[in-house]
Amino acid sequence: MSSLSSTLAENSNKSLTEIFKPYWPYEAFWAIPLIDQIKPRLALKTASDGRIIGRSRCVEVDNLDQRRQFNKLAKMKNEQLHRVACKAMKLAIRKIDYLPIFEKLDSDEEILLKFNFSKGIVSSSKSIYVPVQPPQEEIKEDSE
Repeated sequence: MSSLSSTLAENSNKSLTEIFKPYWPYEAFWAIPLIDQIKPRLALKTASDGRIIGRSRCVEVDNLDQRRQFNKLAKMKNEQLHRVACKAMKLAIRKIDYLPIFEKLDSDEEILLKFNFSKGIVSSSKSIYVPVQPPQEEIKEDSE
């Protein structure tokens, strides 16, 4: 058995939480007040064999950054906590090559990994990527 197939076989028997636990320092966040109120998500692409393709992005932080292109004063509750959580999630995913997610994704689809920092649980779902749209009133002003 090659190392690739043994990695696939090993990871397919593990849950996402078990795969992330060695690399995700969620317990370090337990001392932070309100940590149970955020559920940050990491979006990424996977091949049909579970191999991670390309870069990942933190959904809430990425959406805020996109909204700030249209409104420099856009805000998000607990922004700094989301940014720190995002760094922890991205550091963890860099150490993982394969996930037990065997989905064929269309070009506009991605896998969302949901991180519960208060319980140390990682779950997933499939989602369609929708870029943040400019507010309607700005569109109307530009077309007049």
